[in-house]
Amino acid sequence: MSVRRQDPESIVLISTEAAGEQAAAAAIATQLPGGQDGFTTLFCGGRYDLGRLGHGLSAAGHDRVVAAASSRAIGPAGFLANGITGFHLPAGRFKVADALIENVAEFGLPDARHVVRSLLRRLRRATNAEWPHLFAMVLVDAEPRCEERLVAALGTELGGVPLVGGSAGDVYFNPLGQITTATRVLHQRRAVRGGAVFCIVAGRDPVLALSHHNFVPGRRRLVVTDADPDRRLVREIDGRSALKVYAAACGLKSVPKDAGVFAPFPLMIKVGGQYFPRGMQRIYEDGSMEFACAMEPGLVVAVAKPVDMLERLTGAFDTLSKALGTPELVIGFDCAARTGSMERHGLSTAVSGLFEKHRVVGFSTLGEQFNTIHVNNSFTCLGVAQRK
Repeated sequence: MSVRRQDPESIVLISTEAAGEQAAAAAIATQLPGGQDGFTTLFCGGRYDLGRLGHGLSAAGHDRVVAAASSRAIGPAGFLANGITGFHLPAGRFKVADALIENVAEFGLPDARHVVRSLLRRLRRATNAEWPHLFAMVLVDAEPRCEERLVAALGTELGGVPLVGGSAGDVYFNPLGQITTATRVLHQRRAVRGGAVFCIVAGRDPVLALSHHNFVPGRRRLVVTDADPDRRLVREIDGRSALKVYAAACGLKSVPKDAGVFAPFPLMIKVGGQYFPRGMQRIYEDGSMEFACAMEPGLVVAVAKPVDMLERLTGAFDTLSKALGTPELVIGFDCAARTGSMERHGLSTAVSGLFEKHRVVGFSTLGEQFNTIHVNNSFTCLGVAQRK
């Protein structure tokens, strides 16, 4: 898909379904401003080799590029299963300091302190009082399952600067066909596995981050009594088999073997006065359950009840519009479980229409990052106001 060029100070939305990395790089290059600095973020379908794509873009003169790969990209045409979307931030309105985190499994608080302070120093040298609005973005490989520690460390060091991001990977839509050696994040020309890209952006225009979902907590409260947070396993709830207690709390007459049965009823935790859903991914023969986020012993949870997805999503965009006017860009990270639910219930076209209307660019994730929290079953996003 060709996207009409805009003036040099406008954010450019990118979209292509070109087959092959060289053709895709060429198509993207035609959509980017020529002879101008800026920063480009891409969201790629799993069929693309990120390293080859990065080298193709570099050969076309575009080196300041980061990317993440998943099964569904979101852009000007809605959801793309086979394609690339993205956005380009013009240097006249945005300054970006970025870093590659090569191994998230070994990343801790001292590393977060170093990278955040280094990037902030770079931004201070490049900006002044005319660039008052900051936000951060992280694109991380989901495979190491280290997002909780990563985002908690980065978010804490940011000290209130809004942080959004998504976990890259393909296992939700393609559990049997996953290429285990595939790289899922790109920093300039370097594609890595098990790493993350972290950016801090200074801009001239206001931004707003929010995390939205279409669930409300039920009245009953449960307590996780036996769990393995590192493996994201829950074995017991209220001192009994987690699977049996969870099924009964959902009103199921029998104990299911398919984790998808629980999709409409994620568990919910309360953090800072806001409820966040925790979706379950797998059921094991011993009755333990694997969740998409870490669950710790002693955690109090509620069983969620689904509400109208379109109504809630419209409300989230209304919140952005009231705060920012009509956003010029919404960077969106939509949980793959939500995307799959849309497809199963025939909601993809309607949601794509809302995304197109509100200029959403992003991808379907295996987890979302919001400030200091790793969440899932959410649409986590950041809106950027129109240029004044």
